[in-house]
Amino acid sequence: MELVRNVSFVVMAKSIDAWVTNSPYLKKDSRILVGVSGGADSVVLAHILHKKGFTISIAHCHFNLRGKDADADQQFAKELALSLQVPFYTTKFETEVYARTRKVSIQMAARDLRYFWFEKLCKENGLDQIAVGTHLTDRVETFLFNATKGTGLSGLRGIKPLNGKVVRPLLDSSKEEIYAYAKVEGLQWREDDSNQSIKYARNKIRHKVLPVLQEINPNLEATFLRNFETLSRVDAFVEAQVDSIWKEWIVKEEKSIKVSISKIKEAFFADVVLRYQLKPFGFNGSQVHDLLQAIEGQPGAMISSLDYHLFIDREFVFIQQKRFFSAGNDFRITEFMGEITQPLRLVFEDKHAEEVQIESHKNKAYFDFDKLKFPLNLRKWKAGDKFTPFGMRGQKKVSDVLIDQKIPKHEKENIWVLESDNEICWVVGVRSSGKFKVESSSTRVYVIELKA
Repeated sequence: MELVRNVSFVVMAKSIDAWVTNSPYLKKDSRILVGVSGGADSVVLAHILHKKGFTISIAHCHFNLRGKDADADQQFAKELALSLQVPFYTTKFETEVYARTRKVSIQMAARDLRYFWFEKLCKENGLDQIAVGTHLTDRVETFLFNATKGTGLSGLRGIKPLNGKVVRPLLDSSKEEIYAYAKVEGLQWREDDSNQSIKYARNKIRHKVLPVLQEINPNLEATFLRNFETLSRVDAFVEAQVDSIWKEWIVKEEKSIKVSISKIKEAFFADVVLRYQLKPFGFNGSQVHDLLQAIEGQPGAMISSLDYHLFIDREFVFIQQKRFFSAGNDFRITEFMGEITQPLRLVFEDKHAEEVQIESHKNKAYFDFDKLKFPLNLRKWKAGDKFTPFGMRGQKKVSDVLIDQKIPKHEKENIWVLESDNEICWVVGVRSSGKFKVESSSTRVYVIELKA
């Protein structure tokens, strides 16, 4: 019986070896960064790639989540790199802080931090690809997790073997095959005890759900592999059709993409198109559902992902990237500045009054230089801001001026004001204050232009 088991292990080990060798996603001349956690899958991947003659480096992430065990994992990965005589990179993350700040799960935080860092290493060290040890069992668990939570076709298709620089050479290999390879080659690895805890949803699937399904179908993973191949072909076909439709729905502008609401309403398959096209902007199926409800209501609704907003106007849905300037970010403007490019591109000129031909343009403002007190202060507008608009005697709220000027809601968060001695002299690109206006007695004129 032991001989049969050993023969079986050898067969499984050879299957992994052959799959990696023949992978269409690995380029022989690539410089590959291998993400090594210390688990069997990443150790096996690093071993095979090195044995096959690929130029590899090893990267290990310490997430500050498991105390001394995490320290031991880091040391293990370092020793593996030394044994293979390849470059080694490691870093520590404040994963819990990142998760709280971004309002995501620990697992999602770890994933984001890991891949951000991997991409950075590639850029800094001239590396071509990032190889990770994701395997078939991971793929099945992801399918079940997504199906349980709710997902579209791409979520059911699951993890891609190639995504940008990230390649997953073991994606069609089961966990059992990976352990078999490690045993045949006499490799050492570390087990993460947290993988046994069922407090995580994926671990519940691994330890509670998969064993039951395997009782029903002992060849469960092979069946899933065939299903994934079918779903991938169907998904590719649907994506091509959706891309063609999307081009008819959108208008690309300098700071946003706008999507025709009438086109969305005309299409009974609108949810399918929106799921595919809004996913890269961080929007999920639930938010697509909210969007479809919002366009039937009053204009002005906003839906947000981590980095983008969807603004529902009368005729269009605007997709706009968030700008992470807070109301507390003040920028000082001295009288000697000729131009700034951040946070806005503004050009400043100090001229003699007779040289100036005043023209009416929302992106140009003219002030009596002697009425200004430098440095000027550039900041985001905030609720309660008031000023004296040019042509009026009394003060008016900035918010009311924005309404009068019919500034769309999605543009209001990017409005800045310029202050002189705590008084607003210009709502940039909207309206200037009459308190600083150029008069017949003015000798110097300060001209400010907002450039695109």
